[in-house]
Amino acid sequence: MSSDSTEWDDNPASQNGKESTMTYSPDTQRARDLLSYLVSEPDATIEDYRRLYDEVCSNFELPADAEVEDVDAGGTPAIWVSAPGVDPDTVIIVVHGGGFTMGNAKGYRELGYRLSKAANARALVVDYRLAPEAPFPLPVEDVASAYRFARGQDGVRNVVLVGDSAGGGLVFSTLLMLRDAQERLPDAAVAMSPLVDLAGEGASLTERAHLDPLPAAALVSGLGGTYLNGADPMHPLASPVYADLAGLPPTLVLVGTDEGLYDDATRIVEKLKEDGVEVRFEVGENLPHIWPIFSFHPEAVATTDRIGAFIREQISAKL
Repeated sequence: MSSDSTEWDDNPASQNGKESTMTYSPDTQRARDLLSYLVSEPDATIEDYRRLYDEVCSNFELPADAEVEDVDAGGTPAIWVSAPGVDPDTVIIVVHGGGFTMGNAKGYRELGYRLSKAANARALVVDYRLAPEAPFPLPVEDVASAYRFARGQDGVRNVVLVGDSAGGGLVFSTLLMLRDAQERLPDAAVAMSPLVDLAGEGASLTERAHLDPLPAAALVSGLGGTYLNGADPMHPLASPVYADLAGLPPTLVLVGTDEGLYDDATRIVEKLKEDGVEVRFEVGENLPHIWPIFSFHPEAVATTDRIGAFIREQISAKL
């Protein structure tokens, strides 16, 4: 999927978590630099992380023709974002990343716009509550409330959940909450670089640490622990990789090769297959965590186009 070249250091030790020598395209390097910026303050507090995340998201400019409207989505703040002329009968619920503790709907409006345009649908970007103020399972409940709101809108026939990183984990958690409540499920789901194991059992957290500009293992432990607030890290709603996933809708999972969370994605894909769920899996060669949010990257644009095609395909299959 990516044309970045790879040049490995011949020293095996540098490939086992210490350091690696690679060359990246300028756009990929810029994305990696922005990810590094998220952890650029050694003694950062939660408020510092939130500020840094907002500063990163400020790089993604919303097009002038975007149709934007703040809304109360069943008690959860959200933002409608649409490209001009899209079909109003399909809604994409966009669940932002940020380790359950940072990020907001405003920062993900541009991604919502691209998804809206690619899928010919409206996007509803959800401002779910954040930990530590609102720990597990409150963010899951917020996303579920926004889903019910979207499903209940006049003329809406199709609803899809899309999320990245922690938001990708929340997509699966919300699907499980809705399924267990015997509610109507979304028509499809997309999880980009999903965080689905707060127990941190994925080997790639350490094996791919030398490739990832984020200290993924430390973030899963620290921010994940803040979100859990004492709950079992293997609770199926907190870590869906340990859940029974039977009955979930068709799902697209994406991950980059340069991610500590690589194994979260591969493991949830295998679990979906085992439990009889239709799943597709895309791996971005030499691409970093949550690359689809980086609007300046050609591969981010190409990826959201493919996500849009997947959503349109799933909707067409139901007609």
